[in-house]
Amino acid sequence: MAYVIQNPGRPEVQAIFVKAALKMVRIGLKPARHLTKTKLMAKAGEISGVKYKRNEIDKAIEDMDAIIKANINAETLLSDRP
Repeated sequence: MAYVIQNPGRPEVQAIFVKAALKMVRIGLKPARHLTKTKLMAKAGEISGVKYKRNEIDKAIEDMDAIIKANINAETLLSDRP
């Protein structure tokens, strides 16, 4: 059975990927060449509505986690595909 993310452009779904990338940046890894800390913080701010400074990465991760927990459950995220 395969699962597909329904509407991956939703802010809640994007928050999942931004949170993971922010965690990677926090420990010193770069998730992709074009994903800089500044761009990730800007995207997190776009999703949450808060403007983050470069040193507020932990706050951005917490906010992404809150958005995910408030809006995502397995039934709304995935759909079954035969």
